[in-house]
Amino acid sequence: MVLALSRPVVEVQVPRERATVIVAVDVSASMGAEDVAPTRSNAAVAAARTFVDELPDTFNVGLVLFSGSTALTVPPTVDHAAVHAAFDGVTMGSGTAIGDAVLTALDGIRALDDQAATDPPPARIVLLSDGANTTGSPISAAAAAAAAAATPVSTIAFGTPEGTATVGGSTMPVPADIPALAALAADSGGQAYQAETGEELQEVYTDIGSSIGYRAEEREVTSAVLAGALLAALAAAAGSLAWFARLP
Repeated sequence: MVLALSRPVVEVQVPRERATVIVAVDVSASMGAEDVAPTRSNAAVAAARTFVDELPDTFNVGLVLFSGSTALTVPPTVDHAAVHAAFDGVTMGSGTAIGDAVLTALDGIRALDDQAATDPPPARIVLLSDGANTTGSPISAAAAAAAAAATPVSTIAFGTPEGTATVGGSTMPVPADIPALAALAADSGGQAYQAETGEELQEVYTDIGSSIGYRAEEREVTSAVLAGALLAALAAAAGSLAWFARLP
């Protein structure tokens, strides 16, 4: 009962009611590498589909596809089926514009609705790439813009260091730029991940989804503590009657 006087609280995880998630997927030619079965691209799309499926229905989800150029393929929407449909038409391109992909995603978040410009919902960018930034805006500039917009970027470095791809008739190594992606995540307030198989990628998306879909909230548990105290008092009274035939 003394503990109840302090009005104790506990931290609980509660579902978010409104949020925006932009999934940015690298579709450069290196995503055709077969070090991840059947290909990096196929594994990435399959995992991203599952990730979108597991997000709350009330979340706005958008899709950015990028190679040397970027496109907001699906603006943020609660119509998650539209994101699925966009994955059906993925085509590969040359070059990798990671910085531009982040900036395109930020533009999509700001343009969500009239309220988003002044009172944006919690937003997160989830960016998957298997290469290095070869064109467009520097990653550092994109990270600074994301940090200023309070929009963390969680990055996934995908593929094995030994992966190769045939580009322009030549076979070349296509490792992900892990340090650059990690810096993008750290500088924007997000988390950096690595995945070398389709299964690992799915685990990464599951972890990201858990952190996005819920928020920590403190809730007072005074009534529960009082209930425990009353039960303890009743148990003491019952024990006293049983052993001493009188109340304490």
